[in-house]
Amino acid sequence: MRRIRSTLVASSSSPVPAGEGEAVAGSMDMRRIHVRLNPGQDARLLTHAAGVHDPWFLLFAGKLPLTVAAFPPLVTAEPLTHEPTTLAAALHAPGPLACLRVGGNRWVVARGPFTSAAEPPPSGIAVYVNDFALSEAQPWRIPAAAWEVTGEPKPPEAPLQVDWRPLARGDFETALEEVLAGLQVKRWSKAILSVAERGQVTLGDPAMLGRRALAPREQAACWPYLFDEGHLGGFAGNTPECLFTIQGNRLHTMALAGTARPVERAHFEADAKEIHEHQIVVDGLHEKVRAWGEVKAGPREILNIGGLIHFITRFEVRVGEVNVNELLRTLHPTPAIGILPRTEGNLAALARWRGRLAVPSRFGAPFGVQWSGGLHMVVAIRGVWWSGNDVWLPAGCGIVKGSGLEREWRELSLKRRWVKQALGLPS
Repeated sequence: MRRIRSTLVASSSSPVPAGEGEAVAGSMDMRRIHVRLNPGQDARLLTHAAGVHDPWFLLFAGKLPLTVAAFPPLVTAEPLTHEPTTLAAALHAPGPLACLRVGGNRWVVARGPFTSAAEPPPSGIAVYVNDFALSEAQPWRIPAAAWEVTGEPKPPEAPLQVDWRPLARGDFETALEEVLAGLQVKRWSKAILSVAERGQVTLGDPAMLGRRALAPREQAACWPYLFDEGHLGGFAGNTPECLFTIQGNRLHTMALAGTARPVERAHFEADAKEIHEHQIVVDGLHEKVRAWGEVKAGPREILNIGGLIHFITRFEVRVGEVNVNELLRTLHPTPAIGILPRTEGNLAALARWRGRLAVPSRFGAPFGVQWSGGLHMVVAIRGVWWSGNDVWLPAGCGIVKGSGLEREWRELSLKRRWVKQALGLPS
């Protein structure tokens, strides 16, 4: 087959051949979307899923099973010469979507349909989505269209209301007693307990939760993230925790633990329990990353994310060639989101508590992108999960010696309230 490039217009009812190679689809309002066609894939379905609807046209560049004459031209159009450069433009079309801020006002936006893969491609944009147990055999999602864009999103104006159910603490209290008993016999030195508040969207589109997460009410030192699978549901939030970023031969990660309100800063800075919890995370993370290269650890600092403060210690590691999947399994779950020591039996206990407390399977899991700037992986916390009109708002707290029911329950409440405020929802 010869490589061709043509400009032809067809209505969605016209026969459009499937092709193999790269294509560009655009609508008459001059939006441009890159799509990837696999052998036997229907171009009409692909472009509609990417958000290109009537009237639309295709510019094919690649190997096609039919000649140009197979397209019944209706009108001609000039080829598109621009791609979306702003976040607002990239988010314009509906459909499966992944989005992550990778630094400053830079974002990666990827549109489905997604092709699942066990490994990331050698180059180009790919999205990593997995559950907390990293049980998915093909966690990489290769998008049909993707962009690197800039901008600061605005909250959608569409109304949205979620009615929340009261969260009972009986199951949490039972799990806490089990964790504290394990601390006494030194089975573990730290464990995370999570709960999930449930709600129902009673006004508006649940997908607007994701759009609101990309434009939090308060600008904070966080990474907004979104994975929307359309009718299958999705999750989104503003996480303060970066699992790792790799740029060249530098890996950056962080230990994030300890929580308080900004008005409590003076007490927080001297709180023995919070300092102890953070140091456990620092020591556990340092032990993991030193296997990958020379480690430089920064001082313990306070990260203010607007409404909450945390202790943070940053790490820089000089690395060689990295197998990303292997690195993910080395670092996840970090002591900030998991359990120490990370033995098979302890991880089983952690999974049991999460199941008993009805925590979404992807809460606390790695979520990230491969892009031109390297790799950026965050920890999917401080967010919401939805399916149909059902909504879950999970939060976790670190249990160490000195933890108590009232103190930990208050921390869980503070974190959930922070998420609601970031989404512009009543708390």
